[in-house]
Amino acid sequence: MINKLKGIQYSIYGIALSFPFILFCTILESYLKIRSISFENLIYTQSISPLLWLIDTSPIALGFFGWLIDLNQKKNRLITIKLEEANLTFKREVIKGKAIENHLRDMIDMYQSDLKSAKLIQEFSLPDIPKMPEARIAYRYQPLFSIGGDFLSIIKLENGELSLLIGDVVGHGISAALITSLVRVLSNKTCRNFGTEPKKYLENLNEEVITYLPDDYYFTALYACLKFNKSGVSFRFSRGGHPYPFFYLQEQKQTKIGELVGIPLGLMAEAEYSELDVDLVTGDRAYLITDGLLEVRNKEGKLLGVPGVIDIITEVNQQSLTLEESLDLILDQVKSYSDEKAFIDDTLILGIEIL
Repeated sequence: MINKLKGIQYSIYGIALSFPFILFCTILESYLKIRSISFENLIYTQSISPLLWLIDTSPIALGFFGWLIDLNQKKNRLITIKLEEANLTFKREVIKGKAIENHLRDMIDMYQSDLKSAKLIQEFSLPDIPKMPEARIAYRYQPLFSIGGDFLSIIKLENGELSLLIGDVVGHGISAALITSLVRVLSNKTCRNFGTEPKKYLENLNEEVITYLPDDYYFTALYACLKFNKSGVSFRFSRGGHPYPFFYLQEQKQTKIGELVGIPLGLMAEAEYSELDVDLVTGDRAYLITDGLLEVRNKEGKLLGVPGVIDIITEVNQQSLTLEESLDLILDQVKSYSDEKAFIDDTLILGIEIL
């Protein structure tokens, strides 16, 4: 439609331009024939050959008109080609974008599938609670995401003693969960040889993980061996950068911590660890935690820390609660202290009550 309107416009231009050509040719013809140019001579010249000069000059005007049309068509063709190229580029980008989108969706689906699988594996790896006449055991685990880096091992040894390992791999998510699986395998191997000796247990476990752990990965751990006797329980433990164990002593109605130094595992070869023995009697309780409970802050930004956890454990245990109820209330009290609606780290707490 636009080209048609342009054609009409240029036709009018061509016709208008043809008249100056006619006048010029009439003047030239008058001069050549009569050797005089005047209005009367022009009229005479035009009267004897009007059609001829129109025919003679029309090709020039029409040629000029055609040139203008061709010029316009070339511009239109150039614009059309550029539009087609731009449209083709746009289609290619759309196709590429859809391909990237589909690839991302496939990756997300694969990640979610891997996450579900890892969660099932981690849930399967959580220890069963052994039933023992000498002690009651319970724990609560709340990973920050679907899976996490906190781990727990409870093994009843052949000599009747109880092996406890609690730890926290640096990081969160799938990578941390995979490292915990590796640590479990290595810790079970170490337990067979050094299960009754916490100090040697951590030293040998550290040498094992140094060999297999990827760079920039390490973990904290607390290993304890419980030896039962007629007077109570010998809680012998070694600590590798992990939060202290908390002991609620029923007779004194107070909570104490087992202070012992030790660096995280996987940081340095040939690391040495210490060992401490704590005697517990009937009614006493031991709580092993990960740092998710210690690192919460209130609205003023004050860290709960070890003193805050001591106060909460003491307050909770001065109520008539079962071991399981005490674990739930401790977690609730820590959440109440926090300015966050939920924990900002993986959280694991293990409780042992001496019967």
